[in-house]
Amino acid sequence: MTNLQAALGLAQLENIDRHIEIKRNIGTKYNEMLCDIKELERPPSDQEYAQNIFWVYGLILADSVAFNAENAMKRLASMGIGTRPFFWPMHEQPVFRKIGMFDNENYPVAERMARRGFYIPSGMALTEKQIERVADVLHEIVL
Repeated sequence: MTNLQAALGLAQLENIDRHIEIKRNIGTKYNEMLCDIKELERPPSDQEYAQNIFWVYGLILADSVAFNAENAMKRLASMGIGTRPFFWPMHEQPVFRKIGMFDNENYPVAERMARRGFYIPSGMALTEKQIERVADVLHEIVL
């Protein structure tokens, strides 16, 4: 890390409490607006051992939904909403397959999450109106 990067990082730490508050508010609003869509698995807010800061907001489509995450992301994109796919499982990464790692291994939970999960907008500048629009479109395409 360069001195410039370290200085920038330290300056950002001065705002960490406010950033976490913003991210938690976004996650809480999404959880409230999407709670009636039983076909979407939402991230948990709090656990005994941790509080979610909603760095990103990921959704997983229930198996009962006829389409996968890739199709959901295309539908959202056609309505002007950007998304990102979940991280792909390590055992399916081409670089690891090429060197023979994870041969004949499967991890069904990771595979399901990669194929049925995606992230919706959750950037720091997201407005409540934008959150509402994303929730409305998700209602439209999932229900």
